Amino acid sequence: MKRMIIGFACLWPAIAVAQAPQGQAPDVEAAVRVTGTPERISLPPQLHNVWYDEFDAVAGEYTLSNGSNMSLGMWGNRMYARIGKGAPLQLVAVSPYVFVGRRQQVKIVVQEPDRSDSSRIHATVFLPSRMLSSLAPVHEYTTVLARR
Repeated sequence: MKRMIIGFACLWPAIAVAQAPQGQAPDVEAAVRVTGTPERISLPPQLHNVWYDEFDAVAGEYTLSNGSNMSLGMWGNRMYARIGKGAPLQLVAVSPYVFVGRRQQVKIVVQEPDRSDSSRIHATVFLPSRMLSSLAPVHEYTTVLARR
């Protein structure tokens, strides 16, 4: 009998704490927004030439972390990226595996294929949030991860 009373006395605070939040409405204004120094997409002063075999190693279909797709490819001697169902974006090379949109609308950093620990290639895509959602603020940027 003593064990049952002591056990119930130990459980009582836990039961009281578990039931307390159920009666309260969530505080929406308590959301925390973390912002950093806004990164901007800019064209480099000197463009880099990328050889076909370098770009072919990273070209193809990528799955983005938000569930959308991105494809990297060449038409003629120009490099393009297509994110989701959007229009193709012409890319220029900052280095063999870093690309910026000609109109400064996207930046793609691809993991070097030689340094990949598996057959998968990963990339980081920095783009305006408006490219992913029409509800996003105009001057907000998003970073998504890509995997091929």
